[in-house]
Amino acid sequence: MSVKLTRVDPHGCDDDHLIDFYTTEEFPFHAKLSVWSTEEVRERIADGYFISEETETFWLVHSELGRIGIVRLEDLHDETPMFDLRLASRFRGRGLGIEALTAIAAHVFSTTRAVRLEGQTREDNHAMRSVFDRAGWTKEAHYRRSWPVTGGDPLDSVGYAILREEWETGVGFELHWHDRRHFRDQTRSGITYSSNTLPSRSELLKLYDSVGWSAYTSDPERLVRSVLNSAHVVCARRAGMLVGMARVVSDFGTLVYLQDVLVDPGKQRRGIGGELVVRALEPFADVRQTVLLADADPGLTVFYTSLGFSEAAPSAGATVRAFVR
Repeated sequence: MSVKLTRVDPHGCDDDHLIDFYTTEEFPFHAKLSVWSTEEVRERIADGYFISEETETFWLVHSELGRIGIVRLEDLHDETPMFDLRLASRFRGRGLGIEALTAIAAHVFSTTRAVRLEGQTREDNHAMRSVFDRAGWTKEAHYRRSWPVTGGDPLDSVGYAILREEWETGVGFELHWHDRRHFRDQTRSGITYSSNTLPSRSELLKLYDSVGWSAYTSDPERLVRSVLNSAHVVCARRAGMLVGMARVVSDFGTLVYLQDVLVDPGKQRRGIGGELVVRALEPFADVRQTVLLADADPGLTVFYTSLGFSEAAPSAGATVRAFVR
């Protein structure tokens, strides 16, 4: 690792270095935009801003470039510490933010019992948001009008986090943003329909394999990510077993796209598919247009037209058909 954390001694050899850093650097996306005065830095040193029972501060030291910035770790006794990262201006825009985040996470998870590490940035700090994404962190929150701006109206704050198990394994855990349930579980003819109660990875693979959709199951991670990012997912279960699923994507205003409708071959022609479509689209009744693509199968044409869809400009020889409602 090319970036390491070196503990700051604010009451000893580092007091002058802290004063020099904070009185010569500007941080345009922090709450205090201008450089600090010497008096402000000294006050913070005396008040325990840089080191206390819950706070530690470290220089970020690059193996070739030397000292590139500073990071304050806060709430170190909590399960979710937070940090304040500041790179020196001459080192910004050089890809060092990712290395810095990696070093910060390694320090926190190897020296504390934290289960997650959180950081926040201003909504328009797109460079830092890109750093979070590229370093494997996940956006978890969007706080409206919570970031104070000197001389202006407050802006939104965006929260990102990385979990200990993500750091340990290098595997990220996708977040299901559209997780609100639009209806209570409902049972009809022995089939229970649920809203946004997502199937497990193994259930997804088994269902998609059962209908021969190998293009999906050949990349399981992409399939799981796609389902998690759907606007609405409806599952059909019989005696607890997944027998069908429908999912949609949407801009929540003008367009809904019915992406997948699957029913286990052994349970088809029992009305499950129609129930899935109706329930999946129910929260989007006021959206102007609903569209879908389906295989050029006469049976599918009958199925979707029975649900109120019209075929859009059929093309001779095409392997798919477009429907709109």
